[in-house]
Amino acid sequence: MSFFRKKGVAVILTLIIVLVATLLSFNIRFGGKCKDIINGFYDGVYYNGEVQESCASHLRKIIGASEGVSDIAKAYNIDTAHLDYAIENLTMSFNYSYDMMSHIHYNFTDLVKEEKDMQSRLKDKELTAEQIEALNNYTNIITNESLAIDTSGYNESVREFLRNYDRFPVSFLAPFANVHLPEYFM
Repeated sequence: MSFFRKKGVAVILTLIIVLVATLLSFNIRFGGKCKDIINGFYDGVYYNGEVQESCASHLRKIIGASEGVSDIAKAYNIDTAHLDYAIENLTMSFNYSYDMMSHIHYNFTDLVKEEKDMQSRLKDKELTAEQIEALNNYTNIITNESLAIDTSGYNESVREFLRNYDRFPVSFLAPFANVHLPEYFM
């Protein structure tokens, strides 16, 4: 016990306690603000005077349309492994990359690339009128939902948040407090 009575030990323990309390408080308060912005990707954001549909819901519609394209391609014995893999990666990134928007965006662009490749491969096939209509419908869904993502307010909410908070001491304390600043979806 005499070890704790020394002035040097008391000063060091006090500094450690103050540092830990500061980082814990920062994590709770600022981390909550960061999570609110990130949740806007999944729940929608209030932007331009209205609540906008979430980017995640647009991506889920794109996934559904891409699955439809894959089903049509499978009917013609076209190898859909790359498209199915891209669909699975984007779906899984929602579950395992919650706050890593750059990773989700990478999987999204990969899915769009694979879907366009599959549609070009389907052009050589003699599709039925119903399949052509379904394929056009899937293409419209993917195009419209991609545009909706581009014009959503999520990236603007991140930009505004970072404009207000991405400076000292926040930018200095964030890594030490294990707080991840929200990322743009681009």
